[in-house]
Amino acid sequence: MSRFTFAYKKECFKLLHRKKYIVLVILGILVSIVRYGGTALLARLSEDTIKLTSRLSLEMLPFAVEILAPTVILFAVCDLFATELSNDTMKVSLLQPVSRFKLLTAKAAAALTAGAASLIVMFVVNLIIQIVAGNGFSGMGAAFAAYLIDIVPLVGIVFLGITVNLLIGAPAGAAICSIAVYAAMKYLGLYTSAANTLLFTAAAKLHQMLLGHTLPFGALMCRLGILFGSILILYSVSYIIFDKKNI
Repeated sequence: MSRFTFAYKKECFKLLHRKKYIVLVILGILVSIVRYGGTALLARLSEDTIKLTSRLSLEMLPFAVEILAPTVILFAVCDLFATELSNDTMKVSLLQPVSRFKLLTAKAAAALTAGAASLIVMFVVNLIIQIVAGNGFSGMGAAFAAYLIDIVPLVGIVFLGITVNLLIGAPAGAAICSIAVYAAMKYLGLYTSAANTLLFTAAAKLHQMLLGHTLPFGALMCRLGILFGSILILYSVSYIIFDKKNI
């Protein structure tokens, strides 16, 4: 476990020194500010006919969990896999006293940590905006629980990105293809009922299923089975490719 922890910390250290993730989070914060500013302007122009939301953190959750965090994760995966494969720096990582399985898992955990960190930052920022707007801590507990629960489906996006990166290899191509595949899955999930049932990306807002009680127990177990089954399959496929890859 200590070797895995060492590898995980090293992968996180690599990501911490890349400014693109700070830029992505800042862009996410700007989206929240513009969202609040636009609503405040509408409220003033409509003489308070349109009210400011009292739960901005929950209203911005779909953006954070379906756009911002997946983008951060897919870029992180590209940096840790395709970029290292292209630059031949993956060989240095393999010189560590860890197995390929542990190295793959450490890199995946680091990418997930980057995505989860972006979610937490968005929660804090939206909560601050909510407090500044005079709505206090309304719904803070439920919102925080929702953000934490929605980290789980991000695991599937991590291994989806890893699989694409290992298959393509070139950083630019891997990044574009990863985003394209994720976007296609989201599109199919939104506009095709069959795909919405079978694709794990449909569980992006997992909190709605667990906290909102919108699904019968059987349907909920089916959705969770698809989510965790997809994660397991992608994890296995990515490891098989990584283990057999000549590096």
